[in-house]
Amino acid sequence: MEDSQSCRGDVKMVVGYEDGTSETFEFRNAILKKGKEALALSLANRIGSDFDFFVNRMLFGDGGTTGSAPKVVQPDRNGLFGTTRVSKPVVANIDVNNESQVIFTSVVAFSEGNGFNLNEMALQMQNGDLYSMATFPGISKTQQMQLTFNWRISFL
Repeated sequence: MEDSQSCRGDVKMVVGYEDGTSETFEFRNAILKKGKEALALSLANRIGSDFDFFVNRMLFGDGGTTGSAPKVVQPDRNGLFGTTRVSKPVVANIDVNNESQVIFTSVVAFSEGNGFNLNEMALQMQNGDLYSMATFPGISKTQQMQLTFNWRISFL
């Protein structure tokens, strides 16, 4: 029997403008090899002296496109393509309607990341490895906008 279980991620980005209007964008992400290894090690109780496989930061960078096309993220990647322009702590919550899903939320405030074309992001674990990563067409961040990211990881 073939195992049909998998892990996937979806990101919702809400761009909130100073005038009260907003836009919503959605895109997928790649669960990376280091993220899958962390799950296996956790389940096998092979965590060492310190448990550091939990996601604690969301990273945002500017190297996720070639021209205007998002770069393909290979599973063995363990860093952003470009420079990390913003690094934010996450708030992690289990979805109350589906307890096999976790939602990581982070906000890039009006005053943060201005002047950069943010087009890649990653969930970083406490040990510094990346759990998952996404590239997208990008947004030129200005002080007139706040970005709210809700990154849902689903275990299917």
